[in-house]
Amino acid sequence: MLTFFIAITLCQNPTAQTFELQTAKKLGAKVAAVQKKLPVVNQVVLVPDEATYLDEISRWSPTRRWPVLFNQETRVSQFVRRFSPEKVWIRDSVGKVGDVGSAMQQTVAAAWGGEGTVKQALDEIKLPPLGVVITSTTDSARTAAVALAAGRGQLLAFMPSNWEADKNILIESKTTSLVREVHKTLSKTGLAFDVIGDEVDALTVCMSLPARVNYSAATENPVAVSDVIGRNEIGERFAWTGWIFGSKANAAYMAMCSLFLDRTRYWFCNTYPNKGGWEKYGTGNILEILPKFGIDATKTNGTLQSLQEAEAGGIRADVIYFTSKGNQDFFDMADERTAPTWIPLLDMPSALYFLHSWSLKNPSGRTTVGGTWLSRGVYAYVGSSHEPMLQAFVPQTEIMRRTMSLVPFLLASRWCAGDFVYSKPWRINTIGDPLMLCPPKNSVTRIVNPAIQRSDYQDVAALAKNAMQTANDNPSDESFAAAIHTIALLGQDSMITNLWQLATNMGVAGPKTARAAMPALFRQQNTDNFMWAFLKTKNPTRLEQDMLWQLAGISPTTSIQLLIDNLRSPYQVDDLKVIADRLVSKRGTNAILDIIDNLLPNAKGRNERELKRMKKKYDK
Repeated sequence: MLTFFIAITLCQNPTAQTFELQTAKKLGAKVAAVQKKLPVVNQVVLVPDEATYLDEISRWSPTRRWPVLFNQETRVSQFVRRFSPEKVWIRDSVGKVGDVGSAMQQTVAAAWGGEGTVKQALDEIKLPPLGVVITSTTDSARTAAVALAAGRGQLLAFMPSNWEADKNILIESKTTSLVREVHKTLSKTGLAFDVIGDEVDALTVCMSLPARVNYSAATENPVAVSDVIGRNEIGERFAWTGWIFGSKANAAYMAMCSLFLDRTRYWFCNTYPNKGGWEKYGTGNILEILPKFGIDATKTNGTLQSLQEAEAGGIRADVIYFTSKGNQDFFDMADERTAPTWIPLLDMPSALYFLHSWSLKNPSGRTTVGGTWLSRGVYAYVGSSHEPMLQAFVPQTEIMRRTMSLVPFLLASRWCAGDFVYSKPWRINTIGDPLMLCPPKNSVTRIVNPAIQRSDYQDVAALAKNAMQTANDNPSDESFAAAIHTIALLGQDSMITNLWQLATNMGVAGPKTARAAMPALFRQQNTDNFMWAFLKTKNPTRLEQDMLWQLAGISPTTSIQLLIDNLRSPYQVDDLKVIADRLVSKRGTNAILDIIDNLLPNAKGRNERELKRMKKKYDK
């Protein structure tokens, strides 16, 4: 009763309990019930390839399951830091996958104790499928499909994947074919799926698609692909859809985060004024209410300086709510406009609600707003792919009211049919697992069992111990880098810092050790050692440059020449603005004009326009 009361108070004017919203709550309650009955083994298993990944998930059962990740950084350490397992194991390859489709189906069935089809396995334990996961045997995101079908109790279905993901906007005829193919695929399951409230209310599509499509039933085109899939040809919703795409390793990471991580740390950044229509989309009384749900809530002031100060060392949040304005190549803070490069680095995996026009126009583009968030480790994302107008978004307070009542996160972020006139634009994309919950702390508790030792598991802690001994006995840049890389898989930042200091004291810390240690030094905000490590690297990566700017870019003591040498393409102007006053004060206006003149020949778009404005400002 207390939880219900608090949920109501999160929104002064809560929306009416439509049939869709009631159905979403019931679906979330089913997800919670299943999740509670699936004990988790306190371990993470790292695999080298898809065959080993499938083999490991096939070891799941209704009485035990655990996260399985591809052994690729930075995702492994990011996940491990949050999950904090008793053991991290690593496996050697078991070979290659034969028939991919059959192997995937067999893996999901085995995870539910079956030897036949997935449907038969679920029928045997009397578990009605919670949804359908659709993928293709030729799409890399199929790794997420296996995990979410096996982890949630869903059917696994296949359809063709030739949907022109590289196109800016999918043409209407092709969108119609996509919708029909989804219906055809669902028809083969034998489940009722035509309306909300029947047997299939959740779809997860794991494949590359264009973010925007033209569709005949839409009021105004283009619209979001994940809001078209799940509708019929006259535009009526019959299911809610989550969309996952990307590499095998990243798709698996997104699925495992959704299945195994708690979400009890929230971070808010609201750039909107507390007046007029903007006020409704602010944080309201969320920060006072969420602690009553056992959730830690932090809010950052909406100015650019406040953001830059908050992101030094990275953001530690399970769920991020961020309101802004802008396009795919910039976002507005309360006082200034800035580039995607200033989106915070994430110390742990995060789910994201990003109220901002156009952020997911091109989510595969690593330099766009949405692409940058995803590259940081976001595994669930609510954002727009076209201008939807402000009211097309569900206010944060209303989303919170719903999620605290067990409505899944992605579902809670959509208006229901008939709720509101702005529920019609269909321009909000929902990336991730549509069944993922963001519930009150301890409301969906799971039994946690000790780690399991197997003959084909290698203990990463033991490997790290051996690597450290090797580095101590045979100190070199290579041996210390190898030890740090292994320790990173355990999420032990303080130990990495100690190794870095030992390597420097021994005089063997070179570019390899520096590159391996930098992320931990960044997270610990060990600025002096980070700068020392950065100076030892050659040709720093984009991530390393991001760490440099976010940790030390606004500090008056950071070498101004080092920052000039690491202006980040393609948005150099937004970094230059940060150091402009210092640069002019120390070297005069000609210094900044020379930099601008060197950048302009290759500048494009907003970067070019802003550089020209800056030149006009200083060329007096």
